[in-house]
Amino acid sequence: MKERLTITLDSELLKKLDATIDGVNVRNRSHAIERLLDIVLEQTTPKKAVILAGGEVVSIKGQNDIPKPMLMVNDRPILEYVIRELKRNEIIEILIAIGRGGEKITSYFGDGSLFGVKLNYIKEDSPKGTANALDLSRGLVGGTPFFVLNGDNIFRINLIEMYKQHITTKAQATIALSPADITTGFGVTSLDGLRITSFLEKPEHEKGKLVSAGIYLFNTSIFDVISSENTNHTMLEKHIFPKLANAGKLYGYAFSTPWYPLDSKNISTSIKKLEKVVATLNK
Repeated sequence: MKERLTITLDSELLKKLDATIDGVNVRNRSHAIERLLDIVLEQTTPKKAVILAGGEVVSIKGQNDIPKPMLMVNDRPILEYVIRELKRNEIIEILIAIGRGGEKITSYFGDGSLFGVKLNYIKEDSPKGTANALDLSRGLVGGTPFFVLNGDNIFRINLIEMYKQHITTKAQATIALSPADITTGFGVTSLDGLRITSFLEKPEHEKGKLVSAGIYLFNTSIFDVISSENTNHTMLEKHIFPKLANAGKLYGYAFSTPWYPLDSKNISTSIKKLEKVVATLNK
């Protein structure tokens, strides 16, 4: 239940408050004040993240049996760009879920000190899906919201703003969404405002939709949802997200800054494109 409150603000402060109103994430002054109070009374931003870097290994010219996140782009593995972006967002406590070929990741990154972060590793003995891989971090991420990211994308995103929206909407899970003209190979969403009403993983013929960018923010209650799935191969995309959408607990954070996923079907071509992307981002 909400109660009416009358307050008096300095005119300059009020201007700053009004500047946060965009009609979408922040609807009006009352919503702006409530949102800011939520943020101040909670923490500024999550400090922990899990990177999903297990998956399949691939081989291209000069690189054999390599986990996809370790494919080199301009002399750095894709995973390094993910870690650097987390650090840029002041997230330095990172768990990396590894599988086959994981020793290539641990030997390259070590404890993370050379990259200005703190790295720990969780290992899947055999692939059992993204949700089961995430479940290995149960008890290791603390009791507050935490980010989860795929390890084979290069992107720029304001994770603090994503967190602010997550708190405001009281979501159980928030997915970063990017516009895509061709959606083949991605999770496609339908929305009612910010709430995701349906999540369809890798449909064949969807066009002009917002797709999952493989960047998620979860409350720790996500582990209870994963436990409720009685399968040996549980996927966030196929099992967990549709369930949360049906329950009205899944929200989307749309962003328009650069996002470039690795195309697993055309790896060599995709690597060349990512090399150009990285050169642009570093200018």
